[in-house]
Amino acid sequence: MKRAPSTFALVLVLVAAALLLALVLSSALQRRFGRQVVSDSYGRLALATALATDELASRPQDPAARRVLGSLRLLGVHVSDGQPPASSVRRIAPALAAVARTVGTALGDPSRVVATQTPDSQLWVRSARDPARWIVLRTPSYRSRLLDSALSLSVFAALIALAAAGLAARLVTRPLERLAAQAPGLLAGAPTGAGLEGSPREVRRLADAIGNAGERLRAVARERELMLAGISHDLRTPLARLRLALELGDAGDPVRRDAMVADLEELDGALEQCLAFVREGRDEALLPTDLATLAGQLLALRLQPDDWQLESPAEVTVPVRPTLLRRALGNLIDNAERYGAPPFAVTLARMDKAIEIRVTDRGSGVPPGLLGRLGQPFLRGDPARGGGGSGLGLSIAARAAHWHGGELLLANRTGGGLAATLRFSIPTCTAAAPPARKHSGVSPP
Repeated sequence: MKRAPSTFALVLVLVAAALLLALVLSSALQRRFGRQVVSDSYGRLALATALATDELASRPQDPAARRVLGSLRLLGVHVSDGQPPASSVRRIAPALAAVARTVGTALGDPSRVVATQTPDSQLWVRSARDPARWIVLRTPSYRSRLLDSALSLSVFAALIALAAAGLAARLVTRPLERLAAQAPGLLAGAPTGAGLEGSPREVRRLADAIGNAGERLRAVARERELMLAGISHDLRTPLARLRLALELGDAGDPVRRDAMVADLEELDGALEQCLAFVREGRDEALLPTDLATLAGQLLALRLQPDDWQLESPAEVTVPVRPTLLRRALGNLIDNAERYGAPPFAVTLARMDKAIEIRVTDRGSGVPPGLLGRLGQPFLRGDPARGGGGSGLGLSIAARAAHWHGGELLLANRTGGGLAATLRFSIPTCTAAAPPARKHSGVSPP
């Protein structure tokens, strides 16, 4: 497998390319602007020199004029009766051509100005007094020195750009390297700020996300371990009773055979609850479901349906995960019968943007110290209310509320009993946080 480039290398290349591109664009703009400045300033100076030389050349008898012409010759300005020579290069230097255009435009006749390179640069200006006479201005060529200077400057600028790119890349990638080194610790539960002081906000947010993911993974692992421990505990007692019954030959006794069947049903129920807890139900599709009909069907299957009362509008159709919600409501009904006392009631209420399904009983309620812990996997209310069960019923109900974008609320009732309420929004949505469970000491009757 081909090795992928490191983040540092990618950032270094990108920053260096950006700096070099900026340098090239800056050089191009500077050259263009410099050429314009040279053509304007030097063009005017050349025009003034040519006009003054032409005026002096028209007075050959004037000693002062001859002295000035001699001084100008030393500066590379002289008068010629010959024609401008042909250039020895294919293309005139852009700066010289720009100066020639400026002078020609100022004179009003571009044909009077000729730029040549032989290889020295010269500007020939035809005299206005004598068309056969030319004023020649020699312009020294700094091309080679400019090229050398530009090359040196480019190399120096490239080195600076690479150094700056390396520093920028290091500043960008160093927090990522620290985060990569801290990732195992973050997944294991180490504090997010350890070793990440001064890191950018995005890196710290990523570290928080990794820490949260690690916490969720640890929570899932703890739940799995707790589930395995709970399964082994729940299965041990009925299996022992079955084994003893088989050894004693109880299969022929109808009463004891019914007890064996009850043990098998208890085993099956425990396994079914564990599987439901593991599967969670979040992958089930949302379907429009009449909650009043669903609750009525569950109550009709009870051994003592007359102990139950259903309070609901004629129809409460909302999009839900029907199998998951049926199991959750069934667990709440089972808990009410197992731990509470009649009369029992299921109340459905539809508000503006929420649904409430409340299951109530008139038992002894739950001690306040235990109320806040109900809903944890494999936690039973036996010490307070008696009965068996796998300890997963309320956990499954809480997860069902969570995957419907809601919560499970547990509260003691005034006058005795417990109220378990599934509350979720309409339409339902899937949240990413752990299931919420709220409790209070007393709820309305």
